[in-house]
Amino acid sequence: MTDARSMSAAVLTKVAPTASQRILEDVSALAGSRGMPKQPALDRLEAAIGRDFADRLVAALSDKSGPNRR
Repeated sequence: MTDARSMSAAVLTKVAPTASQRILEDVSALAGSRGMPKQPALDRLEAAIGRDFADRLVAALSDKSGPNRR
């Protein structure tokens, strides 16, 4: 008798790649149908939280000399 969990895992490994590919194709089709290029992440961040705060946030996240860095 086959264990139900192993059966589900086997089915998932066969179905998931197909479903993932289908989702990626759908997203690509939607992005392509708009015909608009996506704005760079920094531009979107600046628009959302303001340029000064975005600059400080990016600098803090990029800082390699912080106390937890080695």
